[in-house]
This record gives sequence, structure tokens and C-alpha cells, in this order.
Amino acid sequence: MNQFKKMNEVQNVENLIQYLQQKGQNHKYYYHYTTWDSFEKIYQNKSFLLTRGNSLNINDQHEALMKGSYYIWNKTYIGSFSHGSSENMAMWGLYGQPPQDAIRIAIPKAAMLEWVKAIEKVFIWNGGPTNQTQAKIALTDIVYASGETDGGNLSLYRDREVISTKNISGLCSVDRDKKMTGYIKNIAWRYENEVRLRIELPDCYSSEKIMIDVPEIVLNSMTIMKGPSFEPQNSKLYLQLREFGRIEESTFTHLLKFRSLCNYCVHNFEKRN
Repeated sequence: MNQFKKMNEVQNVENLIQYLQQKGQNHKYYYHYTTWDSFEKIYQNKSFLLTRGNSLNINDQHEALMKGSYYIWNKTYIGSFSHGSSENMAMWGLYGQPPQDAIRIAIPKAAMLEWVKAIEKVFIWNGGPTNQTQAKIALTDIVYASGETDGGNLSLYRDREVISTKNISGLCSVDRDKKMTGYIKNIAWRYENEVRLRIELPDCYSSEKIMIDVPEIVLNSMTIMKGPSFEPQNSKLYLQLREFGRIEESTFTHLLKFRSLCNYCVHNFEKRN
């Protein structure tokens, strides 16, 4: 397999996918913005749920409709992480709801690569794990595209790199190539710096989620950053991780205030379990 140091070395779709997978395995940490409730389920059940890429529960519907192949999306599931150590305000606001429950999980490189290597089977999820199935598994960076869909002159961005497809015939209409399903998004999402655990099943299933096991080495490597508006949790796990120094403060603790929908509502809603 070729090794690509820079994106301007790629000449076709296969090269680009190899490049993205190489970069996806080379980050110091992998970050997952979520809530404390979700983290407790991951930690206690030693499992992680991935969502089908064309699920209506995913906030980016553009990707499934306009990038790659909708048929491939029917059997492709994704788990989203990000790279770059700086806190991402948009990610806190988008994935850390309610704000008092927001956290960021950090997984170091060695543990993340060990996790991906250890995935042998995935489980179809229907409120619990059911069938087991083999799958194609990749840890990959995402490339972001700017320009007219199906056009011959797209700009492709990854981290601080950018290339034009204008004079690269092998990348013509790269955003619509079925092999790029799950590897490419619109430029509007570039701020996420996404690293994706991409799992493609051999067949289509009606389930919107699949489950993979999380090894002890990964669970034991995780550190948790509390969101800027996080409120202490009355849980055994929280107290345990804090005692072991695995809970850290946000740089913006008490300095950021996200408005929730409840601020605009006259009703007194309670959080749904």
C-alpha cells in the first residue's frame, strides 16, 4: 500500500481513501463529545453504538443524500470522533445537550488503534445486541468538499491542507463516487475535524444502530473533560474517576452559557430518560 505524506500526492479515489485512513490512525488523541449519561452506558456496558449514516437521527442529512452512494449508506454505520486538542465550542453546543451534562471523552492513540484492531464482529442493535456479522472496518479522517456537486473543480480540505480536483482526472466528481461513501462531507462541517470509525456491513439491515465491544484497555485509558456548564454528578463512576485524576475541567468553566430550547418555552419540561 502506498504511503502519502500530503494530500496533493493523491491521484485518484483509491489514493484519497488510503491517505485519509493513514491520517486517521495518526492522531495523538481521539475526542468524542457526548453527555455523561451516554458515557456511563459506554463505560458500564463496555460497548459503543454506531449509527447508520442515512439515519434521520443524524444531524447532517446532506451527506447521505449528496455524498457517496445512498445504497452504500444503507449498510454503512459511523462513530464520530474529532482531532485537535483545543475545545470546540460548536461541538459542546451541538452534542453536549443539556449543557450541564456535557462531557468530552479523550482516547489516546495507542488505545484507539488497539480498539479498532480488536473489532472482529459487530452486533446488530435492536434495543439490545442481536445478530453478529462480519464487517469492513476503518478508522479514517474525513475530507471536506467545497464547490458544485458533480463538478470537475472541487476544493478538498483536510486539516490545514487543501487541493483542487481541476487537473486531477482521477478525482473528477469524487464527492459522488460510491467508494467515497462515509469519507467525504460538505465544507460546512469542516469545523468538526472529524475522525470516523466507519463500519460497512456485507448486507443491509433495518436497524439504525450497531454495537461494538469496548476493550478494558480503552476504558482504562479514557479521560473526561467536563463541559463549561457541567454540574457534578452524584454517581459512583464519577467519584471514582475524579479520585483517580481522570476528570478535568474545561478551560471555559463558568465562562460559557449556551441557551437551550427550554429557555424559550413556557412549559416546565423534565429531561426524558
